Amino acid sequence: MAPLLWLIYCNDLDEDINTNTTRSLYADDTALLATGPSLQACADQLQPDLDQVARWLDKWKVEASPSKCVFTTFSLHAKEVNGKVVPTLTFKGDQLAHEKNPTFLGLTLDSQLTFTNHIEEVKKRMAQRRCCLTALAGRSYGCDQATLRAAYIAYIRSVADYGAALYSTHAAPSVRARLEAEQHKCARVITGCIRLTNSETLITEAGLPPLAVRGWEIAAMEQERLARLPPGDPARALTERHVRPRLKHRAHEAWQRARTEARRRGEPPPDPPSEGTALPFKPCFRRVSQWMAKEAGLADLPREPLALVPEQPPWTNPADAVTFRLSLPRATRRDDPPAVRKAAALEAIAMVNPDCTIWSDGSAKSGTRDGGGGALIQLHRENREVETLVPAGSVCSSMRAELAAMLAAFTCLLAQPGETRSRIKTCLLCTDSLSGLQLLQRGPEAQKLVLAERVWAAMGSLGEQNTAIILQWVPGHADIAGNEAADRLANRAAAECAQSETPIDLASARTAIRQRAREMQATRAHRHPHPQPTPGLQDLPRWGQVTVSQLRTGYCPLARATLHRLELTPDPLCRECGAEDTVRHLLTECPAFATTRRRLWGGPLPSLDEVLSGPAGKIVEYIRRVGRSEPPLDQPPSDAPAGAST
Repeated sequence: MAPLLWLIYCNDLDEDINTNTTRSLYADDTALLATGPSLQACADQLQPDLDQVARWLDKWKVEASPSKCVFTTFSLHAKEVNGKVVPTLTFKGDQLAHEKNPTFLGLTLDSQLTFTNHIEEVKKRMAQRRCCLTALAGRSYGCDQATLRAAYIAYIRSVADYGAALYSTHAAPSVRARLEAEQHKCARVITGCIRLTNSETLITEAGLPPLAVRGWEIAAMEQERLARLPPGDPARALTERHVRPRLKHRAHEAWQRARTEARRRGEPPPDPPSEGTALPFKPCFRRVSQWMAKEAGLADLPREPLALVPEQPPWTNPADAVTFRLSLPRATRRDDPPAVRKAAALEAIAMVNPDCTIWSDGSAKSGTRDGGGGALIQLHRENREVETLVPAGSVCSSMRAELAAMLAAFTCLLAQPGETRSRIKTCLLCTDSLSGLQLLQRGPEAQKLVLAERVWAAMGSLGEQNTAIILQWVPGHADIAGNEAADRLANRAAAECAQSETPIDLASARTAIRQRAREMQATRAHRHPHPQPTPGLQDLPRWGQVTVSQLRTGYCPLARATLHRLELTPDPLCRECGAEDTVRHLLTECPAFATTRRRLWGGPLPSLDEVLSGPAGKIVEYIRRVGRSEPPLDQPPSDAPAGAST
């Protein structure tokens, strides 16, 4: 409550401030920003605004905190950069202190916006929290990998996520690599893999995306949110502003030179080192977020605005005319025979004597693309049916398609002649979208989706015409005639309706961005020697999970070749056969263990891919049977000569 009261109190703080400057008001943090041809020109713009803020403080008896009132400069000019020029600014008669690296809303800034200092601080905080992760597990004890991964994401990576939309898109790759190194340390804790493991293989084994990809994902999601703000909002204007690029992207130019050289030699051009290398100019929040949104297929698609203010005033309550029935009289399970689920659904429907029955359904390809909704409206008093099809968007979720079908059905009902509407006293809508009904059940005032708000508005309009609405959940794929008809209509809508003009909501856009980020992560997973997961790995105790992960990544202390790389054995040779004792040799090639392999896997001796394809428990059992539960270290030589007595 206190921040809200302060926001109301200081709402007119910037009314008389120069329109050429930008204001940022967040709770009790206020920032004034100016741009100009020189730092002195910026100071000349800011000084009148500082004087105006001082007058406002005096007028309303507010005391500023002198120790927190500072200014900083940003410049790429060779004669002004890094504090070479520091203009003078005064506030309430005192000279403002110049701070090279101020912290604003949790972000540490610097004169060139390299975010080097901020990343160092984030790395330090991640390292401190890593101690807690290390305490949760060792090589042979502690939590499983899934628990450790969840703890890392919630407790450690969340530190890096804050502000990543800005600092991760601006920072140079060499600076971002410091955070990637910290994530690699956490991935070693999660998997138990050793330092020799390739970094990309390591984070793939841990099931984590690179922090660079995570930063692109967060930036694109934030850009999509800002783009849905009301027109004229300063944050939205920031994303829409066109700024002429000046700084070249060095990584892009290096890749282009490599491509040119490869073509000159008649070789195939190399792939870019990373997806972000495709940007020709220096990355920033605006360029990276728009590029990532384009990668996700969101470019040029209409956007549905955010539901910031409810469309219906709070004193109107359409919920009085709506009844939700999210269960059946006889409980059923998903694995029950269709006949059992159908009988339970028909029993629930028979409890109502409606004048109109609506069967609605939604469909989206792969659950995320080209959605459509369909509804079959049965007007019992007139003994006729009406079908309606509606597009849900080229990027959408199945639930959104379900809501689009409901809205289309109610809208079609409202468009019927007055005589038809007057006969409808009870309307029963049947749908197999339990999540959609649960969303609507929260009430009209709790809706964050414009589409859900419009469904409530349509139900409210029907309620004003004395129509009682019952929303009934029915099980899907239970051979219910009305539900099957709605399913066919939804599939037709997804395939036939034009999607280009349908607005995309924020939740669907975020899903598309998240899916594209997973695809980028999967591309890197192919560099893992065995990218497919080993079945049963998560069911093993900690020692088994660590052992199998080390074997999967190719570096395991149970193989003498790995111990030799670590300088723990004088040679990499197998003590049983004399060949190089690699992971492949240990699992598939050593003749001394052929009988054990044949007993466990049967038939011809398996390849390494076949062994690591699972089950994981069989791999652990093999390691135990061949006596490799501990690293095969050489016994240290005795200090005393042979035959000597003490």
